[in-house]
Amino acid sequence: MAGKLKTRSIPFYYRAGKTALHRAPAGLKLLAVMILSTAAYVSMYGLAAAIALILAASIAARIPPWELLRGSLMLAVMSLCVMLLNIQTPVAGLITVLRIFVPFTVAALLFAVTTMRELRFSLGTLETRIINFFAGRSRPRRIAFFSLAISLMLGFIPRFFELWETANLACDARIAKRGPRRLLLLVPLVTERMMEAAADTALALEARGLGL
Repeated sequence: MAGKLKTRSIPFYYRAGKTALHRAPAGLKLLAVMILSTAAYVSMYGLAAAIALILAASIAARIPPWELLRGSLMLAVMSLCVMLLNIQTPVAGLITVLRIFVPFTVAALLFAVTTMRELRFSLGTLETRIINFFAGRSRPRRIAFFSLAISLMLGFIPRFFELWETANLACDARIAKRGPRRLLLLVPLVTERMMEAAADTALALEARGLGL
């Protein structure tokens, strides 16, 4: 059982690699996420292009496309509801479902090929350059608090999935049945762990003089 638990992939988790996508600037990849997510809702051409680029990027990063869908159970339930509401116009319902999944999959791909350190450094460099441009070089460089807040916020996404998967695997190891009763057990537990992680992060920032 232990070996089986270790081999299960965690959603939104970084996967080490040496592909071009792994080496690309983190800020550029984050910009691509926003562009593709927006394009999917602008037009059918944007949706088709976003899907094609996500598939191509996934293959280039040597990540099976279907693995980007890990952790999308709630989206699947939402998609089913959308399809049922559009039962008279199934094509429109399918398009809506695809548009729902594009931001999820492209974000999953971002986290799969980008570490939080790379993202923080890239955003911090951009923010510092903007600050220096408007403030002038005569003023001392300040800490890039905005990029720090963004990277911390993004960092809690894979952290949530990691905690959820760990708790879920613990239930599997104890042969706990899946279903609503397990959700009632997991939600409070993961919520508590996330609050503890946020508190630990806040204390670490204060210790480095970065508190509010």
